[in-house]
Amino acid sequence: MKITTNLEWNDLVLDANTASQVEKIRVWIWIVNKATLEEESHLKRFIKPGYRVFFYGASGTGKKLVAMLSGKAANLPVYSLDLSLMASKYTGETEKNIAAIFEKATKDKAIFFFNEADALFGKRTQTSSNNDRHANQEIAYILQCIEDFNGLVILASNSKYNLDEAFARRFQAMVHFPMPNSNERLKLWNTIFSNTYKLNDIISVVNIAERYELSGGNIVNILQQVSILKEKGKAQEISKAMVMQAIRDEFIKKGKSILVN
Repeated sequence: MKITTNLEWNDLVLDANTASQVEKIRVWIWIVNKATLEEESHLKRFIKPGYRVFFYGASGTGKKLVAMLSGKAANLPVYSLDLSLMASKYTGETEKNIAAIFEKATKDKAIFFFNEADALFGKRTQTSSNNDRHANQEIAYILQCIEDFNGLVILASNSKYNLDEAFARRFQAMVHFPMPNSNERLKLWNTIFSNTYKLNDIISVVNIAERYELSGGNIVNILQQVSILKEKGKAQEISKAMVMQAIRDEFIKKGKSILVN
């Protein structure tokens, strides 16, 4: 599936270390797609254009957005695939179907974003049946395709600790996307709730940012819920009650019950 975004790099809020790692990826895309690798005979001798990166961190912290923005900046399509579905979806025809996916991506010079990477490349247990061995063969084939791909491959997971060590060593970079701190949350609130959805003086954005640990994705969900509540009530502006209700609902989705006021 091709994925795109209407956002820009300045809409992305990352901590300094993550931002530095992401910038390296942007530079590598530029090196490869500006033909620098072809011109630099020394680089070409030792380095293939393919680049494999592992993103890990909580949902909504920007992993998928970075992939989409990278493609947007380089004018390259971004394809998203859920690795947890691939083996089951292509059972019996894995090699043929996976080869077709990578052939199309190579032709389009696409960036690959694979979600739920640990579903296929998690820590191995001993195989006990023919089905297990067949599944491992399919996983090995997918891995080989990823390694041979000449473009950028981003694999994402909520945690790096479920990843098989032998597979982890194959990445050029592993980038952690932590939950934003209070200052970063404040930037997110002010960016996401802006223009006609700017919060009024009754609502302390600083207080909300300090009190509630939410990711950028969570805050976008809150914006959506607030827009529904605003339209439903035919309100002229956003009330504190709307925001608090949306925050409460977002924590309930996360399996947490909190007091909001």
